[in-house]
Amino acid sequence: MNRVLDVLRSYARNPAHVPRNLSWRLPRTTSASRTVFVVGAPRSGTSLVQSVLAAHSELFSIPGETGLFSFQNIFGRRHFGLSWAENRSLFAVSRDLVDFFDRAVGLLESRSAGATFVEKTPQHVLQLRFLARRFPNARFVNVVRDGRDCFASAKGHPGIPQSSSARRFARYWRRCVDSALRMSGHPRLLTLRYEDFVRNPPEELERVMRFLDLEPETAQLDPAAFGDERGRRNEFQLLRSAVSDSRVGRFRAELSSAEKRVFERMAARQLAAHGYSLEGRDRV
Repeated sequence: MNRVLDVLRSYARNPAHVPRNLSWRLPRTTSASRTVFVVGAPRSGTSLVQSVLAAHSELFSIPGETGLFSFQNIFGRRHFGLSWAENRSLFAVSRDLVDFFDRAVGLLESRSAGATFVEKTPQHVLQLRFLARRFPNARFVNVVRDGRDCFASAKGHPGIPQSSSARRFARYWRRCVDSALRMSGHPRLLTLRYEDFVRNPPEELERVMRFLDLEPETAQLDPAAFGDERGRRNEFQLLRSAVSDSRVGRFRAELSSAEKRVFERMAARQLAAHGYSLEGRDRV
């Protein structure tokens, strides 16, 4: 709710932005960018995957999320860590949202020795069809994690409005999962299970890098390399540790029986689609 209110307040403060926001979200531009989009439901491990990818010598990223393809006011905030002056300059010359994205990423890539940009905004999983159509050279890494563990990780998180209840989070998690499932088989989409990655990092990293037409590098699994400045914030402390499966199955101890029942009842099909067993059956 807080995030929705923030969006509404932004538009209320800048009503003149509304028509341009609507126009920019109906783009005419097709991107030339080779961006790697990392997407998934909240708390699926997208930050970990983003950091591991960005530790590669031919890839880079920025702290945080762009959120560009959600419903926030495009013109009411800075993007990509660029200054207000740089953003205003890009707003002035861009034709639409895709064009703005391309210009901003091009600027960042020129400052990163031509490396390819890794964009991580989990909720962009809900825009996969649009992104695949408008970004024909991009690749998409969809990170999937047991939704019950996602909820256990999200509970009480102020930036995740769906975390207020098992029912609400399960409804959102299954929307995210279904959005990617509808794209199954797309040649530029790779689905990575969080559990597989943390249990066998070298093998799963090789699979991801092969999908990106790159060779894996040792530094990518070195927490000193991928545990960037976000690691100093409490919620990202785990990024400064070696990849491990210590958080797999945390829901069993952290969720109540009622919460587990609600989640499983609402998202049984989506859990099964990715091999997650319901309580009382064989475990993952």
